Amino acid sequence: MILRCDNQELPAPVSIKVDDEIIWSSSTGRALDGTMLGDVVAEKKTLSINWGILKEDEMALIKNKLIAGFFPITFHDDGQDITITSYRGTLSKEVLGNIGDGNYYYRSASVSIIQQ
Repeated sequence: MILRCDNQELPAPVSIKVDDEIIWSSSTGRALDGTMLGDVVAEKKTLSINWGILKEDEMALIKNKLIAGFFPITFHDDGQDITITSYRGTLSKEVLGNIGDGNYYYRSASVSIIQQ
């Protein structure tokens, strides 16, 4: 299992980049002497996921599980499988089409997943 969303395994991506984001307090900024002021209030993850060639049913599964709204997603990071509540950015798809075998294909797909 590389990615699981709502207890459904998703097609294996060709790459996943995991960013460990630091969220600072709203009063964060620079003092007159240039010193940084503020407090870390949370750490969140952002995933950048890229898939290679996908059949139409695989693309449909991805789109149906990465809903508009919040959803759980499970992935491996820091030596363990973790599940975060997240939402997605734009789901981009590059169409390949029907190549003569009766199936419709996508050349690639990509999305950013942001922890709530």
